[in-house]
Amino acid sequence: MERRSNRPIDYLKDSINQIILIKVKRNRLFRGRLGGFDEHLNLFLEETSQIFEYQDEEGNIREEHENLGSIVVRGDNVIFVNLANLG
Repeated sequence: MERRSNRPIDYLKDSINQIILIKVKRNRLFRGRLGGFDEHLNLFLEETSQIFEYQDEEGNIREEHENLGSIVVRGDNVIFVNLANLG
């Protein structure tokens, strides 16, 4: 029986068709369904929304969402990826 390695790319493959959270340069945050990726780790996201966090008058952190549909995020802009199911 072959044991699967725990390389980051394997976790990414296991997250295809799952909802993931991505932070990119300039402090931008996206949530979407991972449709696929390429060898440069460019990510294709579907059902994507950009998340804007702000502090309201009472000091509570609030979120607003802008629906973007399908987008491609360049791999060299990604700071972190929060994968759906790490098993």
